[in-house]
Amino acid sequence: MEIVLDIPDYANLDRIWIDRVERDVREGRRKVTKSVFDLHVIRSTESGTTYEDTIDHLSESEREVTGLVFALAGHLVHDVYEKVPFILLDSLEAIDSNRIATLVDYFSEYAGYLVAALLPEDAAALDDEYERVTEI
Repeated sequence: MEIVLDIPDYANLDRIWIDRVERDVREGRRKVTKSVFDLHVIRSTESGTTYEDTIDHLSESEREVTGLVFALAGHLVHDVYEKVPFILLDSLEAIDSNRIATLVDYFSEYAGYLVAALLPEDAAALDDEYERVTEI
């Protein structure tokens, strides 16, 4: 997680993780205990002060990268790559071209096949070594 968060170089986004917790919730008239997930976002200020934030305060780009981080973590932890050696990245428009190129490079290390659906201006930031499909 830390490595992937360092890749796009978000200066004040330090750490993100999920905790599974048990909560009592109401189902009709009954209270039942259910597992839920709490997302923790740790940020820091320029002066070095750290604080916990919520996903609501992340930029669209930061939310996209957070989703990608958890998707890749699940892909690796659950050995999905052994049965499905394929990753598809789509709807990355919220992330700037240079960060997309860096993420594609990183994700390509963990997939036998990586397909990224990109706008032409975002695809231009990728190395020429990547095959491109420009028309179907």
